Amino acid sequence: MRIIMKKIMPIILSLTIVLTFSACTSSKPETPAESEVTADSEVISEPEVTSESDVTAESSEESGTRTVTTVMGDIEIPANPQRVVVNWYIGDTLATGLNIVGYYGWMQKTMPFYDQMMVSTKIENWEQEEVMALEPDLIITYSKEDYETFSQVAPVLVIEESIKSPERTRIIGEATGTLETAEKTITAFETKLKNAKEIFNTEAFKGKTFSILEDWGSSGEWAGLSYETGSRGGTLLYTYLEQQYPDKLRELIETSGNGRGTISYEVAHEYFGDYIIWCRQEGTESEYAQSDIWKSIPAVVEGHVLEIPGEYQGLFYFDDVLSLEAQLDYLVEALNTLVD
Repeated sequence: MRIIMKKIMPIILSLTIVLTFSACTSSKPETPAESEVTADSEVISEPEVTSESDVTAESSEESGTRTVTTVMGDIEIPANPQRVVVNWYIGDTLATGLNIVGYYGWMQKTMPFYDQMMVSTKIENWEQEEVMALEPDLIITYSKEDYETFSQVAPVLVIEESIKSPERTRIIGEATGTLETAEKTITAFETKLKNAKEIFNTEAFKGKTFSILEDWGSSGEWAGLSYETGSRGGTLLYTYLEQQYPDKLRELIETSGNGRGTISYEVAHEYFGDYIIWCRQEGTESEYAQSDIWKSIPAVVEGHVLEIPGEYQGLFYFDDVLSLEAQLDYLVEALNTLVD
């Protein structure tokens, strides 16, 4: 729905952002080799999460444009964008009902909006020439550098990555006149989230701890078990469902300042929670899961291991509102199968 009004009260965000990591949810994932860290590595702080926006909008019915105040200053964008190109914020943009003609990011069949990605154009090289060929009337991105690179191609709406969904979805909706659609999508997620929290308050889960772990093997630069608090469903589990880490893992996170990293095989058993979200790598068997120590871990003995097959990496890759809702459906159904 196009929203025309003289002024929308600003919701201002002071942001700090560190772009890190890996393959599936809170900040923009990269490959583990690029971003996994150990407790002995240099501390990389997680971006501060805030519910405030850095975008306000003022529309002009006569000109057919909207003035949007962003982290990059005031920009003019179409009041009703028709051809949107997106760097990273694919799900957030689709949740507002906007038409994406091109996107830059990984595509995998278990992503909840895979079909919509298939009918769009996957941008192989995030460069002026390839983006310009799609004739966008708006570019949405997390990167300030993109503003300088693409401003001559189309208006560039920068929303820094430390703003999390569903607030990102709301910001895009407000800036592009699609706020009504955005709010419907957000409400659907928040309703499911409320119901899921009731499940986590039942006897089976109340007061229990959770670990999200993945085996990277016994050798190599990133050897050991990778723990996660943001990607791989961490944003959903810890931020929105408000579940807790085991004490040992919490100590590691607090002392290292890292929300993700690797733990050696020798001590990994100390970091397992009452429930384990065990992420598998596609086409690879876990060495650790074949060991005797794995078989002695209480969560394993009690059958409290939720194994996520490697082909579901796509489902747990993004942390937009559409992905969070799909992850929630999967997680609740799977965890219910572990209850005696």
